Amino acid sequence: MNKDITLYIAQFLYRIRYKIFFGSLIVTLLVAYFSKFIPHKYTVQTSIYTGIVSATGVADEKLGFFEINNMFENIINLTKAKGTLESVSIRLFATNMVNGNLNEDNLYIKADQYKELLDIVPLDVKDMIDPTSLEKSIGNLERYKKEIPGNFLFTLFNYNHPHYSYKALREVQVKRVGNSDIIDISYTADDPGIALSTVKLLTEELTNAYEGFKYKASNDVVSYYEEQLSIVKRKLNILENDLTNYNVENGVINYLEQTKAIAISFTEYENKVSLAKQEYESSSKILNELDRQMGIRANLMRSNADFVSMLDTLSTNNAKIAEIEMFSTNEAIEKNDELKRFKNELTGTEKRISRISDDMNKYKISKEGVAIEDMVNQWLKELVRNVKAKAELKVLNDRKAQYAEQYRAYSPVGAEINKREREIRVTEESYLEILHALNLAKLKQKNIQLSTATLNVVSQPVYPLSDDGSKRMLLIIAAFIGSVFFIVFIHLIIELLDRTLRDPNRTMRLTSTPVLSIFTGSDELKYRGYSKACYRICSDYLTNRIKTLIKDETPLVVNFFSVDPKEGKSFVIDYLMTSFREQNIDVETVRYGVDFTEDLNYSTSDNLNSVLSKPIKKETRVIFVEHNNLKGSTIPSKLVLNSDLNLVIMNAKRVWTESDQIYLNLLKSESLKDKTFICLNNTSRDIAETFVGQLPPIGRFRSLSYVFLNMGITSTTPSIENRLK
Repeated sequence: MNKDITLYIAQFLYRIRYKIFFGSLIVTLLVAYFSKFIPHKYTVQTSIYTGIVSATGVADEKLGFFEINNMFENIINLTKAKGTLESVSIRLFATNMVNGNLNEDNLYIKADQYKELLDIVPLDVKDMIDPTSLEKSIGNLERYKKEIPGNFLFTLFNYNHPHYSYKALREVQVKRVGNSDIIDISYTADDPGIALSTVKLLTEELTNAYEGFKYKASNDVVSYYEEQLSIVKRKLNILENDLTNYNVENGVINYLEQTKAIAISFTEYENKVSLAKQEYESSSKILNELDRQMGIRANLMRSNADFVSMLDTLSTNNAKIAEIEMFSTNEAIEKNDELKRFKNELTGTEKRISRISDDMNKYKISKEGVAIEDMVNQWLKELVRNVKAKAELKVLNDRKAQYAEQYRAYSPVGAEINKREREIRVTEESYLEILHALNLAKLKQKNIQLSTATLNVVSQPVYPLSDDGSKRMLLIIAAFIGSVFFIVFIHLIIELLDRTLRDPNRTMRLTSTPVLSIFTGSDELKYRGYSKACYRICSDYLTNRIKTLIKDETPLVVNFFSVDPKEGKSFVIDYLMTSFREQNIDVETVRYGVDFTEDLNYSTSDNLNSVLSKPIKKETRVIFVEHNNLKGSTIPSKLVLNSDLNLVIMNAKRVWTESDQIYLNLLKSESLKDKTFICLNNTSRDIAETFVGQLPPIGRFRSLSYVFLNMGITSTTPSIENRLK
């Protein structure tokens, strides 16, 4: 296609202008008429603030892009979930059954819609509706749905009811507004009350379901930790009480201090045993030596009843004093009246023994020459020491058994106490860990409460006072635009696939042969009075093209061919002859079947005069030779080769086939390629004007159409001569 594409498109649209106009007009009128019967649609919208992006919690955590998108997807999917919509369906049905009125429309349902609803509701379902209580009605319907599978409510939700079915309710639109915290919920129905109730109920169900969904996980975690904390706390109390009872049973106040005190006491005990033994051994040796030296005096003193009694008293008092002093603190010793009494008695006993010993002093000197008085005093002193040490040893030996008993008692008690304390410590650590986890879970729960758990309605749904009339207008506009595009598309397909010659561009594309000129047809009734004038203009155009080929020496020979008969060769030749003669150019026409016939001479001759029945006049400047159609005769190759121009007349309204192309190629092969052209006959006025210019009648509207057809959008036609004047 050699033409400018914009010009080609403009001409293409201009050709189908009436089809576009009337076709789109008819479709638009039909849509406008039938759209009146489409049920009115009412849309109710609400906006909900989620607080997902901008709200801050206790922990002030920042959510990522994917987390935010996931939370919004959860809200949208939860809104359109089948379970949510099923609950909305039951509540909406109960609302309409309770509030419906057969006599007038109300804010819940229209009267005609309510009548249609009552016609399909079974009697047993009607009996479940309590006109005085919506909640009771909903409760009755929910029990009915659970108790009887496949019941009326199941059918109502799972089939195709326009208001209560899943198919209808899932048409609810839920979307996030930009990158904000707000989501919009909108629903369209043919009843404004039903649309309003649906949005309200859906918002309530979404809020309850979302809060339960968000709280459930955190609540479960908190409940779990609280339960575990209670279990561990009870166990810890039991273990501590058992340890207390065990200490009481075994007389343990502070095991470590008590065992430490016993160990210290036992050490002191061993020291005292050692000292007592030393005292006893030392005094015993001294007494034996003094007994040997004193001889009978010692025996007499030991045999004296008073002396022996005094020694027993001395031994007893020493034992008592040793027992009290050994197992009492210094403060207790100072405050112990019994100890003072024993010491006083001990002092008194020692004095009486001293007096008895003075009475028994008969000898002044012993046999070794030692003074008896000093020896007796020494003997008495050592005897008292010995008795005291012996009494202490007796007491200490008795105490050793008590120490052994204490060690036997405290050894398993310590192990058991350590075991129980270790178990208490492990349980206490578990208690603290669970308490810490519980605090974190409660913090997370509070964070969810403050940040994302609450959905707030910021734009309450309102009762729609008018239907979506604009949608009908949009439908009409869409029908108009769609019909225009459809018509253009169909004709564009036809334009690409159609093999009708129609115009020079398509003829050139189909035949691969240039178009020299065109002639208009006479199809349009309003321009039939101007047909001859148009033919003359077209013939003048072709005449001027042929005149450029006239030679001075020999006449110009123009062959006229057609692929099929009756394509207008004679018609074109007649108008060309008239045009040439008006220009005083001698022209002569010879026709097949009149001036020559198809014989052997016609097929082989290279001289036109040799095939004619009468010779050509010498003054003739142009000779038109009208040959038979190509499909019905043999091509005179030599005549064609020696001619000046070969014009193939083609009907613009014919289809171009492969056989037509074969005959045209045969003609072109017999002549020089630049001598064969096509003259397109019976074209439309618009196509002819692309060759010969504007055709009559020339009026303002026609001129305007012509300008726009040739894309002269900003062109003007001032008179140059007038401007010069």
